[in-house]
Amino acid sequence: MDFRLVRRLGHFLAVAEEGHFGRAAARLGLSQPPLTAQIQALEKELGVRLLERGGRGTRPTRAGEALLPLARRLAEDAGALEALARELRAGRHAPIAIACVTSALLEELPPLVRAISAARPETAIAVREMDTADALEALRRGEVDIALLRDDRARPPIRIHPLGEDHLLAALPEGHPLLALPDPLPLALLADEAMLMLPRSISPAYADAMVAACHAAGFAPRAVREVGSAMAQLGFVAAGLGVALVSSGMARLRPPGVAFRVLAGPIRAVGVALAWNAEREGEAVPLALSLVEGLFPRTPGKPAGTPPSRGIPGGADLP
Repeated sequence: MDFRLVRRLGHFLAVAEEGHFGRAAARLGLSQPPLTAQIQALEKELGVRLLERGGRGTRPTRAGEALLPLARRLAEDAGALEALARELRAGRHAPIAIACVTSALLEELPPLVRAISAARPETAIAVREMDTADALEALRRGEVDIALLRDDRARPPIRIHPLGEDHLLAALPEGHPLLALPDPLPLALLADEAMLMLPRSISPAYADAMVAACHAAGFAPRAVREVGSAMAQLGFVAAGLGVALVSSGMARLRPPGVAFRVLAGPIRAVGVALAWNAEREGEAVPLALSLVEGLFPRTPGKPAGTPPSRGIPGGADLP
């Protein structure tokens, strides 16, 4: 980042917002001639005229108006960078950015965030909800430090630490005839149902697990519609537009209009894993790894972090 350019952009913003060189100079703690020189240097560097004086003061030119939004973002980013540098110089820890899939928001995310906050009370934590594919890209680009996602294999430089097993449940609209049958429900009974599916591009491993489970039950899922998120799946189910296979974690959301049924087997799904980029491994990674070992003991046949069985809305207990 060219801080000299950013500083000059800040001067431009001040003049544009104040509408007057004198008021902008006072706001910046400068005299007017150096401020004018900075604006002229910026206009020369960018090759466009940014401000024009008129009878009612100074205002941005058309080019200046076009550059204002980006200039504000750059100034905000530079301010955030300087603030973070001050925090680090003071010995405080860098903030931790976490990506999290929807189905991990209620079960895996809360204890991890609480444990990080307890271990590093001065560390800021930011959580971004996103699907697995977007979380993997965010890790690759260094936009997040760690991610809670659904995947079962590492893809260098991305590494994963599984947090436990999970199982597929049938999500059915209330009043569906199959709800009259006892648990566990044979998956083959969904062969003729209109299935609401997640695109493979969103979560490849999870989508493959669902399709493989259907094939093992003797049928290919009849996808009536691909939906953009696990939450959309449940919304469409509640609307009576089809049925879905979802992770047991989604049942914790308890959406109205949706009933869940345990499937015979039970049928294993791709569980939640902690993921990170080995090429961008900061202090958040060893901290998170040290915490999840105690938070999510990987007991065979039981999703990690699952509390004792309790009723699923409209259905039986979790496997």
